Amino acid sequence: MDPLSPLKQSLAEAIAAACVSLKYEVTVEDAAKSIIPAKPEFGDLGTTIAFDLAKRLKANPMEIAGKIAKAVKIEKKLIKETKIAGPYVNFIYSDSFLMSIFEQVMTEKEKFGAGAPNGKKAIVEYPSVNPNKPWHIGHLRNALLGNSIANIIEFSGYSVERQNFINDLGLQVSQSIWGYLTMPKPDGWENEKFDLFIGKQYVEISKNPEKIEAEVRSLMKRLDARDPKTSATARGIAERVVMSQLQTAFDYGIYEDVLLWESDLIEFKLYEGIFKKMLKSGIFVKETEGDKKGCIVAHLDEAEFPSVRSDEKVIVRSDGVPTYTAKDIALAMWKFGLAEGTMKYKVFTKQPNGKSLYMTSAAGRDMPNYGKADLVVNVIGVEQSYLQVLIKYILKKMGYPQAENYIHIPYEHVTLPEASFSGREGTWLGFSADDLMAEGVKRAALEIEKRMEKSGIKPKDRDKIAKQIANAAIKFSILRVSPNKKVTFEWDKAISFEGDTGPYLQYACVRAKRILEKMPEGEKPIIRKTHKLSDSERQLAKALLEFPIAVQKAASDHQSNYITDYSLRLSDAFSRFYETSPVIQAEENDRKVRAAMVLSALTVLQSSLGLLGIGVPEKM
Repeated sequence: MDPLSPLKQSLAEAIAAACVSLKYEVTVEDAAKSIIPAKPEFGDLGTTIAFDLAKRLKANPMEIAGKIAKAVKIEKKLIKETKIAGPYVNFIYSDSFLMSIFEQVMTEKEKFGAGAPNGKKAIVEYPSVNPNKPWHIGHLRNALLGNSIANIIEFSGYSVERQNFINDLGLQVSQSIWGYLTMPKPDGWENEKFDLFIGKQYVEISKNPEKIEAEVRSLMKRLDARDPKTSATARGIAERVVMSQLQTAFDYGIYEDVLLWESDLIEFKLYEGIFKKMLKSGIFVKETEGDKKGCIVAHLDEAEFPSVRSDEKVIVRSDGVPTYTAKDIALAMWKFGLAEGTMKYKVFTKQPNGKSLYMTSAAGRDMPNYGKADLVVNVIGVEQSYLQVLIKYILKKMGYPQAENYIHIPYEHVTLPEASFSGREGTWLGFSADDLMAEGVKRAALEIEKRMEKSGIKPKDRDKIAKQIANAAIKFSILRVSPNKKVTFEWDKAISFEGDTGPYLQYACVRAKRILEKMPEGEKPIIRKTHKLSDSERQLAKALLEFPIAVQKAASDHQSNYITDYSLRLSDAFSRFYETSPVIQAEENDRKVRAAMVLSALTVLQSSLGLLGIGVPEKM
């Protein structure tokens, strides 16, 4: 529960009562809407109600504010002082209220700031990389965004299904399958990570694709026709690539619930029933003339889609083949449980977190718990924004209210200073997610070596801690950038251990742990409501108070960078507290209270880092 909500409600009631006593017509709802954060130099919360009344009464807002400030009566255990700053009435939290924040964290522990289970389900799809290459750093951004957004939505009260859509059909994958089956293999290729080997082959094929076009097209036709032998061979190759990609995911602590294979969606005839439902909706028509004669197209409102390309409106081509747009609409409908028919599933692999990762499979069993979501979130590159808006629009026109809960998280791509990442051109070579992790671990290990004796880290623990630090550095550097901004990749920026970084936040947690370890034996952190707070203690409590608000906003806007920003604010507040409020050296009563403050800060900082997928080493 947001600890600020009850206080705001009490404050709204007090403001409304004060206004009524002054003969001003103000409801509790009016007062609640007027409450805003105050400028730090003037207070903690403020009300703009004097502005609203001044407009209505054509009076001086400062005079009205003065009257309200004198008339308002609120419990001293919540607000210790009321101040006027021009037309604003500002309020300052009491020490007892701020102490209650520490108490709430101590009681709720890692559940502090979490939303109550709402009985609703969300599906988050990520990273959906084609099974013909390793993840490059752009794919990693997708995966980290998806993972953190899923964590945040789950923390806010939803049950979350993490989906990875695998398009194992299409030209790119067909080229790679042809290459694996046909091209000569160099000595020692078996020792190379399989997704990297396939990715390198794809780069070679892309240098002269026309040479093999006829053979690749023939392979594609056999795959589309679901030729048993060809399909089984292709699926086996694609599964090996995905297994290699998952090794990368596991290195970054990224886990999923289910893999949806494009070939299986066709095998289970999922699209066929949905297409019939789509065509009965009345918003699609079959063209009888022009260049789209014979095609089934969506008639769009030109006011909403002024620049739509004609081919983007096509749902079924004249040869009867559905377009990717049609398939994406069908998949969206399935996610919301609007599709008839079921798919079958079996275990693909057991993940390091102990959970089984399932996949669609003709050899599987019915598992009706997949799909049927209340909220669907797709983490897809910004270049598909128009298509995603189109899908939402069509779902709405078909009469499905679920369309409002179809969310696209568009993200800009990661680029090199001199070029963009391209699977076809091979610009990702040397910049895979695996390369990034290896370089991060190498740099972190060197930093640990410098501090080995002082930190108390044992040689046998070095590599494990180096990986935790590298993970934090990489994840934080990517997630702190708003998804709608491009990231120009540079090694020193991506793997930085100084300044506002993931390792800096990890170190704040480790420092908090060391303080608690130094407490006299038998002493436990306690909360004393009568404790008089110093300025740095007040600021720490207020920083903790922000966490539930930050989580709610990040969940509603689907923006994980809100949590990176919050983590830095909390860490800064803890650092100021640590520098100005001695813990171990304080007298016993203050020591116990400040230890509770340290424990509270540690709990919430670890929670916020956990939402980002960042763990904390025991030592640094």
